[in-house]
This record gives sequence, structure tokens and C-alpha cells, in this order.
Amino acid sequence: MTLEQILDDLKSPRIKQVIMDSDTYNEMDDQYAIAYALGSEKIDVISINAAPFENDRSESFADGMEKSYREIDRVLNVTHRSCPTFRGSERRIGDDPSFSPVDSPAARNIIKKALDADELLYVIAIGAITNVASAILMEPAIKEKICVIWLGGNCLEYPDLGEFNLAQDYRDGQIIMNCGVNLILLPAVGEGDHGTKMLLTRREGLESIVGDSEACVFFRETLPEEFNGDYYKNGWERIIWDIAAPALIAVPDAFELSIIPAPVLTDSWSYAFDATRHKIIYMERLDPARVFKDTYDTISRL
Repeated sequence: MTLEQILDDLKSPRIKQVIMDSDTYNEMDDQYAIAYALGSEKIDVISINAAPFENDRSESFADGMEKSYREIDRVLNVTHRSCPTFRGSERRIGDDPSFSPVDSPAARNIIKKALDADELLYVIAIGAITNVASAILMEPAIKEKICVIWLGGNCLEYPDLGEFNLAQDYRDGQIIMNCGVNLILLPAVGEGDHGTKMLLTRREGLESIVGDSEACVFFRETLPEEFNGDYYKNGWERIIWDIAAPALIAVPDAFELSIIPAPVLTDSWSYAFDATRHKIIYMERLDPARVFKDTYDTISRL
């Protein structure tokens, strides 16, 4: 598909086959995104990959991946859904001076599912994109078979590229941006009303998840309680920005998208621009109210 055809496909009634690639244990946003995708009538989640991360919730890149793998199982258990899951990268592509791909069950899963697909396969990446970049390096032919929806980097006008998902393995971000794969970039932070940072909720917002199912109680009460610290100055607030990625398929009209030349991720951690580069799809804006409503309504039905 061309990028123009992908934009049309997003708005079509076709149920999209999706691989989720998620650093699920890193925060509480991935769990909502996975549940949202599992419950959406417009998405067929065919597998879920564990993405790595390293911060104060993990001892290492590999430990973050393993904890994410176990957290995916927890989400599947509370939603009473069944889906194949795969362990991902245990090191960064940038850890190797030759920038070799990281072979993993997750990378091989992407390759197999892409080569076997008889329609465009969407890969929703909501963490470090090491698994996806490795799969492309291992089998470049999949670039024509997939569309990567990646929540990574910041808005084009923002001076800082220290966004968490990109910063976890900056080299793999450069690979994704340079390789020519069909890419939809959902930036995190920008000036004003830009970026997926707009998906900020308070505890009372989660009361929109209604029902007494195990999933409803988990996402309305249990999971928020695990992140009950004063994370923001205004009391309990959380940015659950990862829900933007499945929302792009579930409620595409909530997004303003454009086709632009792929920005360059420079070695100095800044954007550079070249109008002659291949094109990507870029999220200009989203409607937070519509995304939240569809997310909470979907989880309420689980």
C-alpha cells in the first residue's frame, strides 16, 4: 500500500490484524492500550511482543523485557483473553558497535506473521522499537508487508528528543526512520495542544470504566492504586498516552494526520529535515476526549 492508501485503510471497516509490541511493565499506560486493542471490534490482536526497557522499575534492559512479558500475561488473565506472547530483545541494537539486529522470539514473530500475511499487518509499537527494527534488519522484505504505528520521539517543533521510548535505544529509532518501512509516528511531547501527552487522566476520569467484571475492576481500581504516588502536582494524574496507538485504528477520525518527509534523527539527538527523503505519516493532533471515551467504553465491555 502507498501511504495514501494506508490513510484510507485506517478509515475503512476492514478489521486490522495487529501485533502489539509493548514495554508493558514500564508504566500503567501499556496495560490500558493492550486491553483497548483486545476489546476493540476493529482490531484483531494476533500476538503480543514484550519490549525491553530500563529504569527504576527494572534492573536492566533484559529484566524490563522479562517483567513486561509477565505483565502481558497478567493483562490477558484479567481480560480473559488468549493471545500468543513472545519475549523480545535483551540488549540494545546500539550496544553492538556493528549495530547488528537482536535476534529474539519477538523479532522472529514479526517476520513470520508479516511474511504469512495476505493483507497489510499493523505493528503497534509502544515502547523501545528494538524488536521491530531487529526484525526489519533480519528480513528487509517485511517492510512492504507491515505498517508500523510507533509512539516514539517528540513533536517536530520540540527541541528535545529525550522521549523515553526513543531514548531507550536511539539507534533503533534511527533505523526505523531511515529504512523506508511504512511508518505512522505518534509523537509524545510538543508545544501547546500537540502530542500524545494530551492523554492525561485523573482518578475520577477512570470512573468512566463501568461494570463489575474482573477487567473493569482492575483498570478502574486495582491498577491505578499501584501507581498511587503523587506523580503530578495536581494530585493523582497520569498520562496514559499509549492508548493513542490502538485508538488510531479504533477511532481514526479522532486524529489529524499528514504525510511528511521522514525527519532525520541526528547523532546529536535533534531533528533535521530534508524534503527529498522518503515519506512517513505523522500525527499532528488528536482529540483526547474521543480517544478516552472509546478506550473506556471498550474496556467496560471486557
